Amino acid sequence: MVGSGSGEQGQRRRRVCARLDDRRDAVGFRLEGFGFDADDLDLWAPAFEVLAAQATWIVGVIEDFDGGHVWELGYLYRQQTAVRDVLWLLKRVYDDPADERANYDNGMAASHLAALEAAVDERVLEWATVAELDRVTDRVP
Repeated sequence: MVGSGSGEQGQRRRRVCARLDDRRDAVGFRLEGFGFDADDLDLWAPAFEVLAAQATWIVGVIEDFDGGHVWELGYLYRQQTAVRDVLWLLKRVYDDPADERANYDNGMAASHLAALEAAVDERVLEWATVAELDRVTDRVP
């Protein structure tokens, strides 16, 4: 999942993971659950590749472009169909256009996300509230 692992954003990411993991026929996990931290940065990409190759679905929860999201979004797009064919994007939308701009104000990240959205098409699900996040999470098979 793309996004901050701390604060309210981290809580929402953990919530999505738990909802997916609660399914009888599924196992939801985040890379953080394998003990990777900032000191292991060079292991994140290879670990993601190994786990992504085994995953039925990859779910990205996107709320903003704060932090390393430019690299992460570009990496997801670069992975060609191996990732894009199984990727679901849960994208937060903001009621206030100024808030939307403030959270998604990064041209490079925006171009990566636009390419991903075009590639995964109907698997981009928008949400604004936690209740909506729960509903779109439930739409992931």
